[in-house]
Amino acid sequence: MTKRPINGTELFVETVGSGPPLLMLHGGLGLDHTSFRPYFDQLGDQATVVYYDHRGNGRSQRLANYETELTFDNLVADAIGVLDDAGIGQATLLGHSYGGFVAQLVAIAHPDRLSGLVLVDTVPAFDYEPALSGSDEQLATFGQVLSGAATDDESWKQMWATIWPLYFHTYNPDDAARIHAGTHYNADAWNRSAALLGAFNTLEQLPAMHVPTLAVAGQHDFITPPEPGATRLQALLPNAELAIFAHSGHYPFMEEEPTFFARLRAFLDTLN
Repeated sequence: MTKRPINGTELFVETVGSGPPLLMLHGGLGLDHTSFRPYFDQLGDQATVVYYDHRGNGRSQRLANYETELTFDNLVADAIGVLDDAGIGQATLLGHSYGGFVAQLVAIAHPDRLSGLVLVDTVPAFDYEPALSGSDEQLATFGQVLSGAATDDESWKQMWATIWPLYFHTYNPDDAARIHAGTHYNADAWNRSAALLGAFNTLEQLPAMHVPTLAVAGQHDFITPPEPGATRLQALLPNAELAIFAHSGHYPFMEEEPTFFARLRAFLDTLN
């Protein structure tokens, strides 16, 4: 584990395994890559799995000004910078949730750097209303989260702990406790992430992108459901496959781990 000077900041980068590179883009923002571990480590026998925390997130360097420094342009440049720093010419990108937004933009701007693309529980535009249900406390907290009410890292951590069960079809409190304990929370990054989403829309660009893609969704994901998410991505992208996991919410790699990784391995095999 190390921090690397990349694109005018320091990014926390970790690498597992050997083989064709797989660059992992975590969700959030305001979180880090902890939710990927140890699940994706098992791919180390098939790929070089490269994890990093987005700029200003997790263990990466804090930013002096999140409004000016945490932008989609910089997030895209950071992903390419991680590849350049590691001497990687081409890689498969896997973006989960918010990381999927960044992965789409990387693929559009730098298709020559991608051998493949995996989009997990993400969307090409937030042009729909999520169908949310939960306890009164969860619904109230979710509203606070969307309004940018996370005033500091600890309050953001507590908010996320309250609403995170909503993102699962079957919530495992033991896994959640482990991930919560390892995650470095950042309220400034989360509050900035919502502002960035207003301008995010790849609907027009995706039909011109021919990178082999696997579009994934959990059937019970309320925040990025299959219909506006993976199903629409598969329809827009000329060279895309679709995988819907019937017993998962926003984290199929946790909830249906064996099935998810069998499908992902099969897709990665087609790229090499």
